[in-house]
Amino acid sequence: MPPYETPLRSPRTLSRPPRPAGHRVTLDYRRRTAVVDGRELRLTGREFELLAHLVGRPDQVHTRRQLLASVWGPTCVGGGRTVDVHIARLRGKLGPGYRETIVTVRHVGYAYDPSRAAAPEVP
Repeated sequence: MPPYETPLRSPRTLSRPPRPAGHRVTLDYRRRTAVVDGRELRLTGREFELLAHLVGRPDQVHTRRQLLASVWGPTCVGGGRTVDVHIARLRGKLGPGYRETIVTVRHVGYAYDPSRAAAPEVP
């Protein structure tokens, strides 16, 4: 099983309030851009919204239905696979060391776990 499909470690972290982006993932909501370790990601509008939703609520499990309603809107006709495809693309753009921060919670949905980010490279 890939590391991003393992369950979250502590259920206590689910009660934490939302907090701003961190762990070398920086979101600029005004410009709608994301930067990972100084590298700007080329994200679509939906990918940015999805990442912002997850990063803004770390360690919280989000069902596919919740993500569809929040990111695509309540009138979205897509299904859970729509979310899965966007998550896969987002992981690819985050790249090595960061794709593992988006955790698959089997049969439920996804969560963002910043503690899974790779240690920064020392120059």
